[in-house]
Amino acid sequence: MENSESYPNAQDASRAGSEAASQAKEKIAEVGAQAREKVSELGRTAVEKLEQGRQSAAGSLHSTAASIRTGAQSGTQGITDVANKAADSMEQTAQYLREHDVRGMLGDMKQVVRRNPGPSIIAAAAVGFLLGSALRRERD
Repeated sequence: MENSESYPNAQDASRAGSEAASQAKEKIAEVGAQAREKVSELGRTAVEKLEQGRQSAAGSLHSTAASIRTGAQSGTQGITDVANKAADSMEQTAQYLREHDVRGMLGDMKQVVRRNPGPSIIAAAAVGFLLGSALRRERD
């Protein structure tokens, strides 16, 4: 037996279905907008934290480079040369961190990956392996 009491005719059923579909679409659009806003907010927060860490990392690199140079002065010429090259690289990295914001660094990284896809994949795999190993050790 049909349920004719709920929907006296086909037009009423069609209208009810259209209303339900319209309400569902509105709800989906609202949830989607909220999700996009949350993702955007999380992205802004991540960039802010990276920006704060960027200056701290630059300072640490600079201090480490100075320590390496100081320690290398008491070694042989070969050790001093290697230490100074390492310290110079750290100084250059510190300078790069000071001069570039996170977005600029991401752009630079994309260019490096495009120019060198093979080594980039190998480097990403190595970093992933090392991070995975470190996290596994931390859990154990």
